[in-house]
Amino acid sequence: MLEVSIRTVYRDIDALVATGVPVRGEAGVGYTLEPGYHLPPLNLTAEEAEALAFGARVLATWSDEAVGGQAAAALAKIRAVLPASGQAGIDQNIFWAPQWMERHAPKVDLLELKRAAQHRRVLVIEYQALNGARTTRTVRPLSINFFGPAWLLAAWCELAEDFRCFRLDRIESLMPTGAIFWDEDGKRLADFKRTKAEEVRQAGFHDGAMTERV
Repeated sequence: MLEVSIRTVYRDIDALVATGVPVRGEAGVGYTLEPGYHLPPLNLTAEEAEALAFGARVLATWSDEAVGGQAAAALAKIRAVLPASGQAGIDQNIFWAPQWMERHAPKVDLLELKRAAQHRRVLVIEYQALNGARTTRTVRPLSINFFGPAWLLAAWCELAEDFRCFRLDRIESLMPTGAIFWDEDGKRLADFKRTKAEEVRQAGFHDGAMTERV
């Protein structure tokens, strides 16, 4: 139901216990929360609340409807439990994220792509490069990154046998293969960050178009 592994549940329970939450039980048997325990009230300063609100507005402007809606819903829940000073920080709207430049909207569902990376689902994508070339790629999705005004998928590409970044506004379609990928040396997100992230940052945008290697 939660779309996480049992090991993740065990890890999260251990993290809660480490912070002092009175969870009793053991792995493989079950857990219970001692009665009478309540989370401490959320207490943010006006500037902290304003920073969260700005982040939600950026997502609403530059992502898609589903992710923007989740950000707005989360912000509304946070606002509801804040003191008056925190609510004022959210409401004053001094930080603004207008859409004055061309927006390269993703053609694929950001949440679907995020879950594919989260659950390590191998994907087949139909991709059109900036030079017009169309290819079919089998990829291991690793992370979704915002390089305003475009979103990029960082992935291990089986065709290139290397890491590649694909613009989400140029992915024509994606389809899960049903296969799951596992960590392999040289193909992990940590490996991408170590060897490729700086290269992508330096490439950046040139004449309004993201440089890419296909």
